[in-house]
Order: sequence, then structure tokens, then C-alpha cells
Amino acid sequence: MPDFKNRVLSFFLVGIMLVFILLALIVGGLVHYNVKEKRLQSYHSELQLVSLAAVNKDTGLLEKQLDRAEKDLGGKLLYLSPKGKVLAQSKSEKEAVPDQPLNGLDEYKGSSLVSTKDMDRLVYTLPVKNQTSGSLEGYVQLVIPEKTANSTERSIWLAMSLGFLISLVIILFVSIRVLNRIVKPVEEATSTAKELARGNFKARTYEYKGDVGELNFSLNVLARNLEKMTKSYESQQDRLKTLIENMGSGLILIDSDGYITIVNRAFKEIFKEYTDSWTSHLFHEVFPYKEIKEIVEDTFIMETNIRKQVVLPFHIERKNFDVYSAPVLNSLGKLRGIVLVFHDITELKKLEQMRKDFVANVSHELKTPVTSLKGFAETLLDGADGNPEIRKKFLTIMWNESDRLQHLIQDLLDLSKVEQGFSLNLQKVSLSTIVEEVIVMLETKAQEKEITIKYSAEGNTMIEGDSPRLKQVFINLINNSLNYTPKGGRITIRLKESSEKVTFSVSDTGIGIHKEEVSRIFERFYRVDKARSRNSGGTGLGLAIVKHLVEAHRGRIHVKSKPGEGSTFTLVFKKEFND
Repeated sequence: MPDFKNRVLSFFLVGIMLVFILLALIVGGLVHYNVKEKRLQSYHSELQLVSLAAVNKDTGLLEKQLDRAEKDLGGKLLYLSPKGKVLAQSKSEKEAVPDQPLNGLDEYKGSSLVSTKDMDRLVYTLPVKNQTSGSLEGYVQLVIPEKTANSTERSIWLAMSLGFLISLVIILFVSIRVLNRIVKPVEEATSTAKELARGNFKARTYEYKGDVGELNFSLNVLARNLEKMTKSYESQQDRLKTLIENMGSGLILIDSDGYITIVNRAFKEIFKEYTDSWTSHLFHEVFPYKEIKEIVEDTFIMETNIRKQVVLPFHIERKNFDVYSAPVLNSLGKLRGIVLVFHDITELKKLEQMRKDFVANVSHELKTPVTSLKGFAETLLDGADGNPEIRKKFLTIMWNESDRLQHLIQDLLDLSKVEQGFSLNLQKVSLSTIVEEVIVMLETKAQEKEITIKYSAEGNTMIEGDSPRLKQVFINLINNSLNYTPKGGRITIRLKESSEKVTFSVSDTGIGIHKEEVSRIFERFYRVDKARSRNSGGTGLGLAIVKHLVEAHRGRIHVKSKPGEGSTFTLVFKKEFND
């Protein structure tokens, strides 16, 4: 802003100087002309008085007139004959007069005053004529230094210059005061406007009185209105952001060009690592699900609300979503974007399916052992108990079926507990110790199937966990590998420590799992090979229990499998439970 003030002041002063110069030229010309004319008139009058005395032949009067004129004019006066001879002169010796002041007297035939210049002196000559005959009787001549002749004009110029200088100083002082009065409010208004442009709506400027302060007053009104509008906008944005981030359903906002602009926290929690870099990307580049892409494309094309239920795979499970897609239109009805809302209805679907399947599954699972027990009991009651060999065989079968029934009931009870919630008895436990105990427990079963178990542990496998629950997890996973691995197969068990985690994996050379079945193996009563599972005494609840127990320990489960080549179950546990 000082630059602005300096530019205004400079422009103003240049304008004043131009006016002053123009005025000086005009006034100077007039002064020079008028002073010169007045001076010539004065010289002419004095020389005429001298010429009158010369015509009257009064020598005394002539000398007096010469002396008086010399005092008045400040130069040497001479009375010359027509031939140029000095007949009389003033008594002052200020100027040395040459013997022949006039050169070429023929030039002075007129009656007017003639001016010539001799070096640094001015010579004014007036012819003296007889009033009766008109004959030339001589000349009256004034010899005056040029400096003396121009002294009056020089004094006037000096006075004018001093006056102009004083006027310039006064105008400069007044201009600075006026500019300060005008420019200062403008400077403050500009500074405030810059702060407002930066987003500082609390900036204010001093309100000056008069017309000059109208700008500052209006700017303050604008600043107050902007601050009020900004606060209102920020409040609405905060409320909207809080609503979007804390709503229980996942939400995505897509603009009219197909770019994702908003992904709320609930959606990120549902889709986990997939959503970290979705913002500012085209939806069809980042959406991994064909069903969602089709919903968005249909909404863009039809510009109508679309609601659809979809099932999406997530690692080892599948989730059900009620997807609601709606176009966002402006006041003119033009499409501005699309909002997608994902309602996770997995639990509702599970409950609905559980209501349908529970009775069928449980009755189906209970039917086989109960039917066996009832059938063999009837056979024994009908007289088969008379044969000791048959009786022993039937009783052994009844024992196995009752044992199977007991396992099924126990698994149901365990699953019910973990689903309803339970507290872990956390303590420092060694996963290698637990796994070794489980291997010892299942070693006999492995030997019966001639299955080789290879076990290795790397690093410190201590974590915070519930030892009995972890033991149940490892039993179920290793027992499953034994059940689904054919005779002569191999099972590899590994424990490995990393910086903050411990990883457990069990790999087998069993029948394997199809890709579309991987997300379902942790469902209750789901079996990859139902006949093999029943023959091995499986209930179909083991992996469901494993999933709940691992999640309770804040761990993760990964499954890799190929049909006919075997499966690998990997568990990842944090060393510190609270991390």
C-alpha cells in the first residue's frame, strides 16, 4: 500500500508541476513583455525631457536634466551633435564613454528611440529635432549596463520563483494531508479485503467519518455478513459430516463425472483396506464388485432411485447388503451426482436363514444318531441280545452314536456361548506350547491314518490370550486337516514371530476347497464333503467356533485352497491384545 500512496502522490505532484511550468511560461512571457515595454517608455520619456532642454539651448537646464535622468535611469546620458560629437554629458563617471559612441549615424534618421548593444552595455539613442524646422540638431543617448537595465525584470522573476516555491510547498503539504485522509482509508480497506480473501472473516477496518469512510463501513458490513455465512456454512458442514461419518450404513458420493468424492467411516470399516484410496478415483476403476458397478451405471442412465439386495464376498465370508442408489439433482433437474447407501443386512439374513435352517439342520444332525440308537435298541429288544457278538457290535455302534450326539450337543453349546458373548481370561501364553500339546493329543489319530505331521516354530510365540480357547481353536483346525486328508498324506504346522504379531498356519494335502465355497466354510453346519464329514464324526460347527474365537482374540483368518491339492488355514494374532 505505500507504493499506491507514492504513486498517487507522484502523479498528483507531476500534474501540479506541469501546471506550474505552464503558468510560469505564460506569466514569464507577459512579465518580460510588459517590463520591457515599461522600461522603454520610461527611457523614451526621460530622453524626450533631455531633448527638450537641448532644443531650447539652455545649457544649465540641459545639464540638470542629464544629471536627473542619470539618477532616475541608472546609466550615463550624453548629448551628441549630428556628427556624433559629445556636446554634453552627465557628471557621473560610472561608464566610460567612447569618443565615437555612434557608428553609422545614418541609421538614426528616424524620430523613435533606437536600441543597440555594445558588449555588455545597452545604448538607447533618441534624435533631437527642431520643433519649427524639423531639422536634426543632435542626439540624446543613454548608455546603461545590461545588468542594470534588466535588474527590475530579474527582481520580478526572483519574486515569482519564490512565490512559486512557497506555493509548491503549501500545495505539497496540503496534498499529503488530503491524500492521507483519502488514501489511508483505502489502504486499510485494501488490507482488510486481502484478509477476507485469505479466509480471515474476523478482519475489520476502522470506520472513518464522512464520504471517505463509506467504503470502510460497507467493507465491515460485508465482513460481518461473510463471517456469519461462513459460520452457518461450517456449522451445516460439521453437522452433515458428523451425520455422514456416524451413520450406521456405508455411504459413497459420486459426482456427475463418475469420480468418488465422499466415502464415510462406516463404509471403510465394512470394506477395510479396499477403500483407502478410492476418493478422487472413477468408480468403475476401484469398485471390485460387478453388481455395484451395474447399479451405479443404471442410476446414471435412468436417473431414478434403485434399490437392490446383493451378496458380496469378503475374504472368508460373504455379506448381504441392501444397496440404495439415488441420483442427486440440482434445482434445474440436472444430474449432479449419485449417492450410494449400503445397509449391512448380513445379520438379518443370518437370523432369517437361521430360523429356516436351525430346526432342519439340528433335527437332521440329531436324526441319524437317534435313529441309529432307536433301531439298534429295538433290534436288541427283539432278541438280538442273545448273541453276544451281535450284542457287542450293536452296543459299540450305539456308544459311538451317543458319543457323536454328545459332541454335537457340546458344539452347539460352545457356539451358543461364543455367539452370545463371553469374557476371555487373558494372560501371557505360549502358542508353541499349546500347539505341541494339541499335536500330542491328535498324534494317535494321525498314526491311524498314516499321516505325517511336520511342525516348526520360529521366534518368541508369546501373546496375550485365553489358553483353553486357543487350544480349542488349534484342535478344531488340526483335526479338520486330519479328517479331510486321505491316508498317507502330510500336514505342515508353522508358528512364526514378526515384529508385533505371531502367525499360525496349518497346511494339508487333503481334498481342498472350491473357490466359491471358501466364504461359506465358516457357516454353521456347512460341510465341504458332507458324507466324509459325517463318517469322521464332524458336526459342521467346528470352523464357526474357530472364527468366533479368533475374532474374540482380535485376530484374522486367511484361507488358501485348491481342490485336490489341499488347504492352508492361517491365523494372525497380535502380541499385545490392546494394540
